[in-house]
Order: sequence, then structure tokens, then C-alpha cells
Amino acid sequence: MTAIIELTDWVKASSGYNKPWMILGKGPTFSQVAQTDLTQYNTISLNHAVREVSVDLAHVIDIDVVEDLGDVLLKNCRFLIMPRHPHVSARPCPQLSLSDWIKAIPVLAQFEKEGRLIAYDLALGEEDHAQDIPLIYFSSEAALGILGKLGAKTVRSLGVDGGRSYSDKFQDIAKKALLSNGQPTFDLQFQRLTAIAAKYGIDYKAVVEPLLIFVGADDSQMLAANVLAYTIHKFATRPVRVVPMNNLKITLPKDPKNRARTPFSFYRFVIPELANYSARALYVDSDMQVFSDVSELWDIEFGDQKVLCTNQPVLEQWRNNPGFHPGRQYSVMLLDTPRLPWKIEEIIKGLDDGAFSYENLLFECCLVKPEEIEDRIPPEWNQLETYEEGKTKLLHYTMIQTQPWTHDDNPLGHIWEAALKEALETGWVTAAELDAHLEKGYLRQSLAHFRQYAVVADAVPKPKVKEAQGHSAGLQALVNDYNKVKDELFVLDKKNRHLNASCDNLQEQIAELKKQLQAKDAQLEDSSKIAARVEADYKQKVESLEQDKHAVYQSTTWKVGRMLTKPAHLLKRGG
Repeated sequence: MTAIIELTDWVKASSGYNKPWMILGKGPTFSQVAQTDLTQYNTISLNHAVREVSVDLAHVIDIDVVEDLGDVLLKNCRFLIMPRHPHVSARPCPQLSLSDWIKAIPVLAQFEKEGRLIAYDLALGEEDHAQDIPLIYFSSEAALGILGKLGAKTVRSLGVDGGRSYSDKFQDIAKKALLSNGQPTFDLQFQRLTAIAAKYGIDYKAVVEPLLIFVGADDSQMLAANVLAYTIHKFATRPVRVVPMNNLKITLPKDPKNRARTPFSFYRFVIPELANYSARALYVDSDMQVFSDVSELWDIEFGDQKVLCTNQPVLEQWRNNPGFHPGRQYSVMLLDTPRLPWKIEEIIKGLDDGAFSYENLLFECCLVKPEEIEDRIPPEWNQLETYEEGKTKLLHYTMIQTQPWTHDDNPLGHIWEAALKEALETGWVTAAELDAHLEKGYLRQSLAHFRQYAVVADAVPKPKVKEAQGHSAGLQALVNDYNKVKDELFVLDKKNRHLNASCDNLQEQIAELKKQLQAKDAQLEDSSKIAARVEADYKQKVESLEQDKHAVYQSTTWKVGRMLTKPAHLLKRGG
């Protein structure tokens, strides 16, 4: 009987995989697979993607996916590669190995029999593990790690996208499979894929690269930035990667007049470096909301220009506002990063050396020549405090004092609140995030009731529990029941530890109160003794005074004196 193949053994024995690799996922760009010549690549699929196309390697982490696919797995892949301990309902199952599942699932048994089943050790939550394949968010990370072990140097992908949606080809399974691990967005995989590619020296790119959008933010604006990211993804028809820029380490200019007016004023000048000087990128502030497809901005040609921006007229409400600078607005900027060799250290040095001022930098974008800037981004992509339904594509809440997340009376606040509600309902913003921002005072307290719309109550992802099916339905159900009991035990244990901590705290309080009571009792006893002594002294003095008084009354002197002081009419009456 043929045994399961170890990944390390398969890597050593593999040959004929010298072509570039293609990772195939279920994201929106999978729709372009028919227009892609896959014969130029070795191919590895992620989970259900193998049902639509034949591949060299089918990478599956979850047992329920194996049951879903059934015989199509045998037909559409040369090898099936799985973790040694497959997941059930998007959760680890360390109690059962592939050998256990083979006994329950005929398809797995057939793969093993034919020598087509490969196993590897999955290192969950490991940023950089020397031997095992790391996975933190999504299976794409493990797939790229596997290709790294295989020695792949060029890897491309289709369907490995950001956002929260599948290609139309997989809409039938979206309800049960989409983000089934509880994560809020596929965007989380981008940074991990970049790190894994760097670890193994892989040239990794998506065939349809995501639109790079960088958001300037600070801690107080992060929830607004997440709502903005939700609205960007909501309308985007192409893959989008939204990168919040927060707490970047930038040296302060020496002259206070040249220092940033907001914590993120200088962040836009770091974008070319963050984008590796390799792609078009969009900069936006965090205090914005999108109503249209940002792909439109990628259709604008740069030509001879390197920076594109908007141009805003002087609105009536801004006429007497000294903080408003009419004309070109750089809060929405398209940057041709391959032609912008900016380095923030050199920019700060330019400010310190007097080569330009803060105003030159922020309001004139003096880092490029005047002819290299044009305001060809339509003004509806940066409408300041104004909204026209069907026309406004980006609303900019520029008045800090009245931004709708901090102020109740913003006339457009209901528009932003609607987006917050949707972001909570779709998991882009969690109840935990909302609570944290409320607690820190970053949000107005009147937004607290929005918590009821949150589908994600905690910061910890909660995988979907899938209905057990197939040959291993009973075993899957048992695992799901085990995990349910384990979760309930965890909750009870947490409550128990909380109660124990509260009990310990009460015991400490009781002990402290006993000490205080004993001290008061001793103090009272001392006071009582002192009071008794004072009372005894007082009584003794009163008795002494009474005795002295009685002696005086009985003395001849007092009687003579009394006679001498008797009124005259009494003396006469007595005579």
C-alpha cells in the first residue's frame, strides 16, 4: 500500500516543474483564467478553484472542501497537497491526522493508493517558521510557502485578490465558504504574501495587480479609515489594496513652522517607497467616503505628468475660512511612483536646509516641476463638505470640528452613518473596534447604539461552522461538537477566572476592611478608656466641689455673711 508522501521528500524527488508557477484562487480575477495561457505555468489551486480548471497541485486545507469536491479532485489535479492535520469548518483539528480521514473518505484513500497525496506541517500563527509552512490568515500564504520550499523563483496569481468577494464562478458556495475563517477581508493576505516571497526570494505578482490606495490616518481616525476602506471596496470592480498609514516614523523638521499640521501630513511623500517605486498609487485622507468605482482613476493617463490631483473652487462655506486653500487639492493624489524617487529623509532635510517650506511642500507639491503636475482628477472625486446624489464620487469631511464621527450636527452625517452601519453589518468594522474608539473618546457617544449592527462582536475571528456532509459527515459533526463544547468551556473558564479574580478582589477588600475595622475598634477602645478616665476625673471634681460647697454652707462665716446681706424689709419683718 502506497503511503502519504512527505512534502520534503516530494520536493527532493520532483522534476519537470521548471516553469513559473500560477496560484489560482476564487477571487474576482479568476474570471480571467480563460484568457490566460496556463500552459506557460505550473499550477497550484486553492481549495475549490480546482473544480473549474485542471492543475498540477490542488492545495486544500479543510476536510469539508475535500467532501465538497469529491471525484473532481481525482480528475482535475496531478497531486493533492494537504496539511498533516486538516482543518474542519476552518478550524485546526490536531486530534485527527490525514491517516484518520483517509479511513473515512474514499477520495483521500484513492489519492494515497495512487501515490498522489502529499502532506506537510502547517505552522498556524507563525510569522517565520524554519521548517513548517506558515499560515496566519488565508491558504494563499501556505501555497506560496509550499512553492518556496519547492524552489520556485517566479510566481503569478489569479483570483488571489483583496476585498470580500468571489468570482462569479464560485457564487454558489459564497454563502458557506466566503471568509469562513472569520477574517474581515482578503486584504490581510497581501502583506503576508510579500513577506513570504521575500523570505524565499520569489518574484511574486498578481496577473491583475490590485489598485494601491494609501490612506493617511492617525489613531483617532482609524475607524473612519476602515469605513472609507469599506466604501472603496464596495464600489471597486478591480482588486483593491487599501493600506492605512498610521504611526509612521518620520523625523520632525527643526523649524516648528515646517512641522506637520496633522500627524499624517507628510505620509503621502512616503508612498513611492512603500510601493517599491513600481506602480501607480492613490493617496487619500482618512476623513473621506467613496460612492463610485476607483478604477476610473486608473484610466486617467499620466502622460508627461507624475502627479495628478483635483482642483476645487472657493465654496461659499469656505469663503472666510483661513484654513482653506482654493485651487489644487492634494488630499486626493495619483502618483506615478516609478518616476518619483522620493525619500522622506531627504524631504525633511530640504525643509531643514530652507530649500522649500511646509507651504511649498503641501500646497504646491514642489518636489516635482510645475509642468509635472496637473489637476486632471475630476473635482467630484474630492468634494469638500458637499454631496450631490449621483454626482459626488468622493465626499471629503474636511471640517475637523464637525466630522460626523465626532459631531452630531454635521448636515451630511447621516450619509456617513449609513456607511458605518453597512461596515458593521459586513464585518469591515467590529463591535470591539467601535467600543475601543468610543472608550478612547475618538467617537461621539451617540454612535454607541450602532454596536447592534455588528456581525463581528469580538476582535478574535469566529469561523463559520459548516454543516457536516459526505462520507466523513459523522466525524466532522463530532469535531464540530467537540469544538462547540471546547468554546463553551473556554467561555465558562473565562467567566470562572473572572469570578475568581472578582472573589480574590473581594477577599482583599474584606481583609482590608477588617484591618480598618480592627484599627477603628482599637481607636474606639482607646477613646473609650480616655473618656472613662475623663468622666471619673470629672465626677471626682464634682464630688469635691459639692463637699466644699456643703462645708461653706455650714460655716459661721457664711451664715453671718448671709445675715448681713438679707434685704432690710425681711430684717424688719423678722423683728
